[in-house]
Amino acid sequence: MSNNWITTAEAVKIISKHSHHSVSPQHVRMLVNRGKIGTRSSQGGTTLLKRSDVEATRVAVGTGNGHHTDIAGPVNVPASL
Repeated sequence: MSNNWITTAEAVKIISKHSHHSVSPQHVRMLVNRGKIGTRSSQGGTTLLKRSDVEATRVAVGTGNGHHTDIAGPVNVPASL
C-alpha cells in the first residue's frame, strides 16, 4: 500500500492528534462525503483516504466526537405536563 493513502482508522488517529481532541470514524466519513478528504478504493473493496487531505484537516473542539447538539435550542414544555 502506498504511503499516500491510509485507512479510516489511521485518519481518525491523525485528525484527532492534529485537532487535540478525539474525532469519531463517523465524523471522518462525513468529511469524506462533503468532499473534504479524497478517496480511492483498494482491490479488496476497502476505501482509502488521501493522506495529504487528512493531514491538512482540523476539527473544531465540540465537533467530530459523536456528540450532537440541538441546533433548534431547548424545547419548551408547558408547565401543565
